[in-house]
Amino acid sequence: MPESPGTAPRSSAAGATVELEGLTKRYPGGARPAVDHVGMEIGAGETVVLVGPPGCGKSTTLKMINRLTEPTGGRIRIDGRDVARADPVRLRRRIGYVIRGGGLFPHLTVAQNVALVPRMLGRPAGRVRARVEEVLDLVGLDPGAFHDRYPRQLSDGQRRRAGLARALAADPPVLLMDEPFGAMDPITRGRLQDELLRLRRELRGTVVLATRDVDEAIKLGDRIAVLGEHGRIAQFDAPAAVLVHPADAFVSGFVGAGAALKRLGLTRVRDVEITDCPTATVDDPPRYVLDRLCADGAEELLLLDRWGRPSTWLGRGDLLRAEGAPARAGRPVRSTVTRDATLRDALEAVLTDHAGRVPVTGERGAYEGVVDVETLMSSVRELLEAGRLEALEARYGLEELRADRAYAAQEGVGGEARA
Repeated sequence: MPESPGTAPRSSAAGATVELEGLTKRYPGGARPAVDHVGMEIGAGETVVLVGPPGCGKSTTLKMINRLTEPTGGRIRIDGRDVARADPVRLRRRIGYVIRGGGLFPHLTVAQNVALVPRMLGRPAGRVRARVEEVLDLVGLDPGAFHDRYPRQLSDGQRRRAGLARALAADPPVLLMDEPFGAMDPITRGRLQDELLRLRRELRGTVVLATRDVDEAIKLGDRIAVLGEHGRIAQFDAPAAVLVHPADAFVSGFVGAGAALKRLGLTRVRDVEITDCPTATVDDPPRYVLDRLCADGAEELLLLDRWGRPSTWLGRGDLLRAEGAPARAGRPVRSTVTRDATLRDALEAVLTDHAGRVPVTGERGAYEGVVDVETLMSSVRELLEAGRLEALEARYGLEELRADRAYAAQEGVGGEARA
């Protein structure tokens, strides 16, 4: 199989701690603060998502961290150092910042955009060139294909990836992301979210991300800070705790109904069984492809492209009609998921496939297996049951729940019978 383009070594940036202490921002003429005494401690390598309705202070909080906006009160420390004592320009060059749409300079090529901060930091030209190729490859943009393109020549998703590459180019210990996937189609949005999850594992940097999408916050955050309408934190907790034990009526209303189903965003494809299916590549002779189908006794085979990426589902009838060109027969693969995808992503993909399964892909889209509807539905039932038991526990108390379970075990009925 040909080697996929872009095999640069991976970065090893380490995260930094971020502490917000009584952070406040008042604008002249404003009746209320835009941000009101926000406090949190973010661990090195942690991803914290600020989520809330428009106007709750998410973007303002991000901008105060890198001093694009100066706070009215409070303190910000990065790795224990007060940012108010740092030179703001140097501070921003060492903090990655991704805004909606990517924020690329339209008169510069992709490579020139990505190279901006490393060049400002005075790094050698050869090292900058190597870093540009590395981060383009890291975010899934082939350096050979995208190096000299201008932003106007990119799709929306490609611009977002290039903006992320620019933010990563200087190996920042902290990455700020202001609604980076907003106003995107669901498929592209899901793929970029999965890409960010993969990058988190590889780079180990600290990420602070702002969004108004609860499902996105659940999927991406190690912890979630729900901001209220008046710039205060209503709850700062793990995603599961926000779903199951909302701090107040505002959080409960913002999270919305169906919290049990939202738990699908907490479980990843890598946590369920991934099986295999017969495969062949576009370069394999038709006779070999047919033999693979017959040997496995399967009704369908997954045809992979030259880089091992899922391309087409082929049945026996398709092969007979292919006239020696299997790549032109069958059904194109419309959806794939990564191991970082949530069960919700996988379930949506599976339900659009007539066979009830979806290919699972790894780095650069290479095939790793399939996950089917039976596996996913089994996991869904387990999650719903866990949610039901937790709701009973919250309602009746732990001791009552234990009594319910003991009663159910004795009488052979559902634990909810006593309730």
